[in-house]
Amino acid sequence: MNGRRFIITGGPGSGKSTLIEELRKRGFACYREVSRDIIRREARRPGGVLPWTDLEAFSRLALRAILRQHAHAMKRKGACFFDRGLPDVFGYLRHAGLPVPDDYLEAHRGCRYSRRVFILPPWPEIYVNDRERPQSEAESAALSRSLHDTYSWLGYRIHEVPRAGVEERADWLLHEAGIG
Repeated sequence: MNGRRFIITGGPGSGKSTLIEELRKRGFACYREVSRDIIRREARRPGGVLPWTDLEAFSRLALRAILRQHAHAMKRKGACFFDRGLPDVFGYLRHAGLPVPDDYLEAHRGCRYSRRVFILPPWPEIYVNDRERPQSEAESAALSRSLHDTYSWLGYRIHEVPRAGVEERADWLLHEAGIG
């Protein structure tokens, strides 16, 4: 049932991965952000594909990884949560002024996510840069707006997760998802 596969999204450093980890601790199936894994792998390779040097090629790697994640989730029973979903790839492309390829849109039509998406707003007080997150706070906020616009463009119902402690955020999200 597609109503049980939820995307958690937002700009870099908004607390998505922390929230996903809290949901995992509560026993829910959760899927990590594929971009971080790809960045770690590609950064070790000479000439590796990174989003800040070749976003189009990087988006193709992310697309494949997200589709593998989604195929795995389709075999599960019960609710599961994704730290970003396929529409995030579209949001990053659109933010950079790049078109979303038709085959990406076709792949999205085959992905059955809940139409409810949970977006974490920018939160400067918790924002931290690292090797996989070089964006400034301003860039993170701009990406958050692009993601919001992209999910709206695709017809998702956006639920903005309030700024609160991780346990409160998880409780709120589960209630909004009809699980808690």
